[in-house]
Amino acid sequence: MTQKMDIQLGGVQKTLLLPFVARIIETKHKNGILHDTKTLEIAKKIHFDLGKIQREMSEVGIAALAVRSVKFDKHIKAFQKTHPNGKILTLGAGLDTYFYRCDNGSNLWYDLDLDDTLSLREKLLPIPNQRVNYIKKSLFDITWIDDIGSIEEGLLILVPGVLPYFPEEDVKNFFKIISSELKGAAIVFDTISQMGILFVNQRIHRSGMETANLNWGIVDPKEMESWGRHIQVEEVEKYFKNISQLPRYNIITKQLMRLNDLFSISQIIKIRFI
Repeated sequence: MTQKMDIQLGGVQKTLLLPFVARIIETKHKNGILHDTKTLEIAKKIHFDLGKIQREMSEVGIAALAVRSVKFDKHIKAFQKTHPNGKILTLGAGLDTYFYRCDNGSNLWYDLDLDDTLSLREKLLPIPNQRVNYIKKSLFDITWIDDIGSIEEGLLILVPGVLPYFPEEDVKNFFKIISSELKGAAIVFDTISQMGILFVNQRIHRSGMETANLNWGIVDPKEMESWGRHIQVEEVEKYFKNISQLPRYNIITKQLMRLNDLFSISQIIKIRFI
């Protein structure tokens, strides 16, 4: 029997296990909203306490992480219709499996993360072909723009669950720089309000990740257009739209989903750099 691999990651990087566990749960559930066999394959190779993490995650928290994957997949597929040869870049890739769920056979894929996380990714998800590229850098090391090269065929940037971990000033500077350097590109990311930060930080800490803290919160993403003249908010999507009525969820979870969308606690945002 092959020995399972231990995971040695920093505090924030370790949070990659949360969406990873959510994808496992959804894929195994008979009414799951996501089917991700690649994640189940990876799970067999690593040593981690699935039960402990799952017990500390609320049903609505698991649903939210799965929903983010589903909605990011939809953005990828919409991009592929108009940019079949375009580039898709994930900032803070962790163990995400977008390529394995959405590849069209012609896109170029770029996955960026910090050294320890990407080293783990290289072991568990070795580069599958020449169209996939790994970049060991911080998303704030803007030299990754040089690594991806020309974007004349189109560029879609995905930032799943990463930006809220940083102070607003860092997020603001990040958008100022890349919006001016990558005109024509689109970026999809999730946001959370300050109200939501209080709740989610408690859950993250209870799952054993005491040093990870969310920082940046926002309710009206249109405010981001004031950060730079090349930033245009193209779409603001209610997080649980078309999801909350699934019969598998209990009444408390459904109510939390409704409240989330009513008060814009978490949202999926698409910005175009003009």
